[in-house]
Amino acid sequence: MKRALVTGSTGFIGRHLVRVLSEQGYQVTCLVRETSNRESLKAFSPDYRLGNLSDLDSLRRAVNGHDCVFHLAGVTKSHRVSELLRANELGARHIAQACADQRQPPTLLFASSLAAAGPSCGIGARVETDPSEPVSNYGRSKLAGERAVKGFAQQVPISIVRPPIVFGEGDRDVYNLFRGIARAGVHVIPSLRDYFFSAIHARDLSFAMLQIAESGKRETAQEMATGTYFVADEQVMTYSDLGQMIGRVLGRDQVVNLRIPHPVLCTFAAISELIGYVKGEARIVNLDKAREAKGGSWVCSTEKLKSEVGFHCVRTLATRLRQTADWYQQEGWLPASRGLLQVS
Repeated sequence: MKRALVTGSTGFIGRHLVRVLSEQGYQVTCLVRETSNRESLKAFSPDYRLGNLSDLDSLRRAVNGHDCVFHLAGVTKSHRVSELLRANELGARHIAQACADQRQPPTLLFASSLAAAGPSCGIGARVETDPSEPVSNYGRSKLAGERAVKGFAQQVPISIVRPPIVFGEGDRDVYNLFRGIARAGVHVIPSLRDYFFSAIHARDLSFAMLQIAESGKRETAQEMATGTYFVADEQVMTYSDLGQMIGRVLGRDQVVNLRIPHPVLCTFAAISELIGYVKGEARIVNLDKAREAKGGSWVCSTEKLKSEVGFHCVRTLATRLRQTADWYQQEGWLPASRGLLQVS
């Protein structure tokens, strides 16, 4: 039986990955802190290793004995650039170092982001060999993490995934779109123009990461993106399309688009960030996300993923959105309005 270590396992993507790995016959170990809430992982009966991304010795002990390591842990939003870099660059370097220090280094799959590559031009899709041009502090910190793990490419078999918008059961960021549409029939669009986007459900992303870990190509010391993959649903949509699709799965006949000019968005983001700073919490509406909204379209190509790994999403984007909405309703996050759709 193969053994896999997952960092960031208590996050919503991590929970989906632990489920998929368990279903596929892996013995899963979750890297956790002493204070981590493990309740959502109990159903999969994983092992646990205590560790911290800032403690290299604890990571060496955690990595020992595993065939592959999925590094999902990181920070997506913060008031401070230093915190983003500490989590997304230093944490990545430490996990790669821990893998390199093993007698038989495991395969390391590093979960980066489309934000590390930057926005696409018009409706053209970004490909893995395009120059990286991040526009946000988060994107720059993830790119720094990529470069940190690539520094160990001659010692550790490493692959990198760059997903776009990720949604699914348990997610609280895209949930805000569902909530606004469910309660008021209003879809907030952070621009006056219709830009195009890629997206993927967390379960599909998890299957893609597993397939890349098992049969994908690996990174080299050169800047060739040999082992880097964009992972997305093939369907490309505008942000307006996304709102209409969510409206349909929620039973809304009409969804009103509320477009926010960029100067207004920045003002609102600055106020939200200030409130978050006072309360000591990072908010999804912040100036860094406003920079990404100004970037335009965020579309990535799946051609390399299909040709080299053979991956494709087994469910349509609409089905995955309905599945997510049904979970929100079942858990009481949204008012129930339909029977539950059971898909996997």
